[in-house]
Amino acid sequence: MTSTAVGKERSGRALLVVTALTLSCAADTMTVDLACDGPAPQAAVPVPADTTGRLIVLPGVGNTKYHLAPFVERATRQLPGFEIDFRPWGVPFLIIRNIQAEARNAETAKQMAREISDWRRAHPDELLYLFGYSGGGGLATLIVSELPDDVTVDRLVLMAPAISPDYPIGERVLPKVTEFAVNYASTYDVQVGWGTRNFGTIDRVDTNGAGAVGFDAKHTDLLQWHWRESYRALGHRGNHRSYLAGRWQYEFLLPAIDPRLSADDVRARWAGACGAP
Repeated sequence: MTSTAVGKERSGRALLVVTALTLSCAADTMTVDLACDGPAPQAAVPVPADTTGRLIVLPGVGNTKYHLAPFVERATRQLPGFEIDFRPWGVPFLIIRNIQAEARNAETAKQMAREISDWRRAHPDELLYLFGYSGGGGLATLIVSELPDDVTVDRLVLMAPAISPDYPIGERVLPKVTEFAVNYASTYDVQVGWGTRNFGTIDRVDTNGAGAVGFDAKHTDLLQWHWRESYRALGHRGNHRSYLAGRWQYEFLLPAIDPRLSADDVRARWAGACGAP
């Protein structure tokens, strides 16, 4: 195949990804029936301000704050004593380049692991939560794996992460998470299904991401949420953008960053919202 043909093929594949993203965004404008068994979603009750810590938020492969701004606002209200640190990790809007920049992403993970280590050693008694969406979820996983053995985060929250399902999270990641890790997945998520099969995960595997099928690992400290039809009632239709729905976030996401809730408490909240996952 000539270089021109290769370029056309890559451009075509890139266009398909952008088209898929556009269709996903359009789907979120549809109305749905909000009838649902179980309690109605409630706004998160703020944690006392004397509970201090840091929440690091890594965006998706587009590396913009637009999509996650409502979540950051909700997290800020829920965690008034926390520093909310939004951290882009790639070039804004260069979706495919960001997910495929293997060397740069590996170096970014090492740099952020060093920064987190310095912060943790300076703030040993404060809580530290790491959150990542899509490609940011993949990078968050790599960051924790790069932490030295004497440094931990309290919680790792991965929303539709673009990382391979057989990534050794049980060996490389969970030993460095003191409380629990959460993975949110949906087989209807095009970006971490078709997208990562064609353009690769952040750990450079052409496969369905853990954000589509879940991690292969089973561990008591790994909570895995899988999308179900009943969650449409909370605004989540199974696609990538649906994770941004406010009603869904109040029931399923914000509990994962509430320091008053244990892993068992989070599971109980999930079970009470439109059926157990």
